[in-house]
Amino acid sequence: MSQVIGIQITSAANDALVGSIWMLDTTSDEMRHLASKGELFNADQLVNKSELGEFDYREVAVEAPAFREGGQHLNVNVLDRETLVKVMDAQERIETGNASNDDHAIVNEAAQLTIRVSGYAVRFNSLTLAQQRDVVARTFTTSM
Repeated sequence: MSQVIGIQITSAANDALVGSIWMLDTTSDEMRHLASKGELFNADQLVNKSELGEFDYREVAVEAPAFREGGQHLNVNVLDRETLVKVMDAQERIETGNASNDDHAIVNEAAQLTIRVSGYAVRFNSLTLAQQRDVVARTFTTSM
């Protein structure tokens, strides 16, 4: 039985591959392209691992049973700490009455920013500041 894992390419001889998301069948070395910045591969394109050349990757969470039924399910959070801190700081200035027009614009732009907390999707700016700080503290680390 093949094992399918989700991967994100972290470094590669071909810079266009860095950051791309794939499903890797570790038994057959077949890879299904899910997402990338460029148009190097089509969405859902199936390639052999050797076609990509040398690369390093990290595993990302995948619910593999859906693959057996002909589809994939992948939850990927693509955020940086600075984005959340910027929204948090702007929201705090609004709540304390020290906000600028830029602060209101930052919070409005982040209105649809959705994160996952304990398995549930929630809009980041709907959390209290204490909850937001907790999410940032638990989500972003400098080492393992």
